[in-house]
Amino acid sequence: MLKVRKVFVDELEPGMRVAREIENQFGAILVNDGMILDENLIEKLKRLGISTVEIFNESDKDLDENRYKFKEQYQESIGNVKEIIHDARNDYINFSNLKRIADNSLKMDTNRDIITMLSIVRGADEYTYSHSVNVGILAMIFGRWAGLDYKGIKQLLYAGMLHDIGKAKIPDEILNKKGSLTEEEYNIMKMHSLYGYEITKSCKLISEKVRRAVLLHHERNDGSGYPFGFRKDKIPFMARVLAIVDTYDAMTSDRVYRGHRPPFDVFRLFEEDLQSYDILLTRMFMTNMAQYYIGEVVELTDGQKGEIVFINPSYISKPIVKINGEYLNLVNEDLAIKEVYLKSPIDELY
Repeated sequence: MLKVRKVFVDELEPGMRVAREIENQFGAILVNDGMILDENLIEKLKRLGISTVEIFNESDKDLDENRYKFKEQYQESIGNVKEIIHDARNDYINFSNLKRIADNSLKMDTNRDIITMLSIVRGADEYTYSHSVNVGILAMIFGRWAGLDYKGIKQLLYAGMLHDIGKAKIPDEILNKKGSLTEEEYNIMKMHSLYGYEITKSCKLISEKVRRAVLLHHERNDGSGYPFGFRKDKIPFMARVLAIVDTYDAMTSDRVYRGHRPPFDVFRLFEEDLQSYDILLTRMFMTNMAQYYIGEVVELTDGQKGEIVFINPSYISKPIVKINGEYLNLVNEDLAIKEVYLKSPIDELY
């Protein structure tokens, strides 16, 4: 078992792994145990006045491996998704490629890695592939938050990775169109969930639960979704989870026809839309995701910049922001978060 030692913040180095969770003055968790530190996190801890941190006593080799591991696994997963989507055009799924992505994803830490994942490889030209990987990982982490067993988590991961596999059958001129789709084009695009269900039948190792999640991930609680217009009682748990994480990643990503939305703007949209998504599952997702942004620098709609110091559990889209030593509660202000300036330290290593 690894030994634990206490280190002054000024002595922290990128790659060190935290042994005990770190809280700020409000009791909010800044860093969970097991999380790998990077330069951005270390600077954040200094700014927030944290004096010491307990870390695992790992070798320099371990630290270097920690720093590079995530991006290597993520990029490998992108390549595997490309192969899977290419094969799907011929109604074939290479399960060994899918399992390889799952194995890589299941090794990822659940905390800083998720934020890094959402901040790298965001180019619109890679969207189809990175989105599949992101939704799979987000679904997997959601399963951990929900306390599912290993099998349930892995099933969610598979469903997320494959949720858009049917887009392999959609013409590129529709899939990559920069402008709005016509009604006819949109109807063709909506066929991807049906195509995905049929494609996944080619692989007997994919369960019917996963197939149905792929089929129904665009259904909505109020019956406004597709392909069948099912309401909540007919939408299985995995499909309801995919609806949330698919929407979140799609809206926070750059697309060929629009830029990304900041995460707190997406949280606001979720808070305002009480009909489409499962309320309890959406609340669980937002509550857990928002915690990762504590300590990050944000810009408000009036141009002011500050740091998120507290997430209001009743209004997740309106946290408390520290600006020049003053605390601004966005619940009481006609302001919103315009952008989150999330550093991507793993990119800087390359």
